[in-house]
Amino acid sequence: MTQEYTASGLALLTCRSPAEVLCSPHNFTSPCGSHLPTEGRMSLSTDNMRVERASEAHRSGVTPTLDYASMPPLFVVADVVLILGLSILVDFLFSAQLSSGFEVTQPVGIGILAAVAFVLTTISRGLYKPWRMVRVVEEVRATMVNWTFAILVVATVIFCLKVAGSTSRVSTGAFAVLGFFALPAARWAMAVWLRRAIASGAVKGRATILVGDAGELAKVVPAHMLVRLGLNEVRRFSLSTPDGSAKELLSASDKDALKAALQFARQHHVEEIVLAMPWSDVDRLDAVRARLRSVPLPVKLLPDEIISELLDAPRVDFGSSIAIEVQRAPLSRLELAQKRLLDIAVASCAVLLLLPLFAIIATAIKLDSRGPVIFRQRRNGFGGREFTIYKFRSMTVMEDGTKVVQAQRNDKRVTRVGRFLRASSLDELPQVLNVLFGQMSIVGPRPHAIAHDDEYSKLISGYAFRHHVKPGITGWAQVQGFRGETAELEQMERRIEMDLWYINNWSVWIDMKIILKTFVEVLRKEAY
Repeated sequence: MTQEYTASGLALLTCRSPAEVLCSPHNFTSPCGSHLPTEGRMSLSTDNMRVERASEAHRSGVTPTLDYASMPPLFVVADVVLILGLSILVDFLFSAQLSSGFEVTQPVGIGILAAVAFVLTTISRGLYKPWRMVRVVEEVRATMVNWTFAILVVATVIFCLKVAGSTSRVSTGAFAVLGFFALPAARWAMAVWLRRAIASGAVKGRATILVGDAGELAKVVPAHMLVRLGLNEVRRFSLSTPDGSAKELLSASDKDALKAALQFARQHHVEEIVLAMPWSDVDRLDAVRARLRSVPLPVKLLPDEIISELLDAPRVDFGSSIAIEVQRAPLSRLELAQKRLLDIAVASCAVLLLLPLFAIIATAIKLDSRGPVIFRQRRNGFGGREFTIYKFRSMTVMEDGTKVVQAQRNDKRVTRVGRFLRASSLDELPQVLNVLFGQMSIVGPRPHAIAHDDEYSKLISGYAFRHHVKPGITGWAQVQGFRGETAELEQMERRIEMDLWYINNWSVWIDMKIILKTFVEVLRKEAY
């Protein structure tokens, strides 16, 4: 018997006893992550999709022309055609402008590579699912992030294959830039079209009847059934609410309702039955299931209100069963690859562009005070593994022991050049080498001295969770104003709170946002 889970956390489970359902093997993939905020559950509230007319259109006799299950493949084909066509068009236009011969092989190769990278990333994040597609703002933002990753893949492949000399950098660059406009515009158009198609009843889901207690049925909105689950509710049958005093599990009215549901299913070509009942009443649930066995249809069980809370968490394979992951790994392999590509791209550009500045700062430090140019200190990185961090020396001391005193305002240990470096955060620049070495990331929780790690891990709950990602040159806490000294424990607690939010909600989009905001924050507030 199979199981189905919806990406929104509103799972549909093959109807067995709740104990069997929770212990059944199932491979669940958390969307984008999931690393993104908890998605909404089925409720009576009106969301921004505004598709409440879908079920009414279905009942009013509008003939659906599109199958719900065909939507994701349709969107995939549309993206591939758009990307490939854009690559060919741009190269053709540049060839015509330069009066050079047009060779289709190169733009086709680049277009296919970009399309594959873009589509696979989008699929892995569950963004082709119709209930995600109708969220215009989220889709447009995710499209820009996925396109960034696709272009990084194209650039990496061109570099590794050593074909940069024969590749038109102008047309490839124009292709990349135009993609940032064409793809979000196409995604917006797809979302608008899909919302209208659903609202008009032109999209056909699987014909479904709902059976359940009145209280649970009241929480199920028919239009959401279509958008989120691909189900067209054609009718619902309400069971009585048990009062605990009845001798039988099912009352006479319950039996009549189930009989009517079975008869309706046989006569109206119903494709499946969905139950909306409390999971805690296992015996009554089994009694209902036993009655429904007389029809050869799949019977699915919606999670009740309590179970829905648990199902918002990711599910993972756990031997021959599944488990609810109460503390997840912050990044999947694909997300780690995306973050690493962004790190390498930004750090490599920074090294190439800032080499003259590095030389000027190094000379100024040597002329200003005695001591090495580079300050080295042991820090804890990913998984608590120790590494050596690099900074331009800004103080007269090189502390790296069991006791490290944080820099304070008007600290006498800070040199004249060091005061400027710290105020402008230029002392942090050598950490791009830590990024290239794979010890740090451009964005992440700021690494603290080992002495401070040992101290704060005893005082602040959840402090150790910061080591679930690589430390960063900048971070969410820093762009929210939590830079510099943390003289009070409360200041460090707020910084850790920001770091934990970043870890649990990571996305490439957030990293790019933090990088841009870092420049503003450096200009707005000086460190010391």
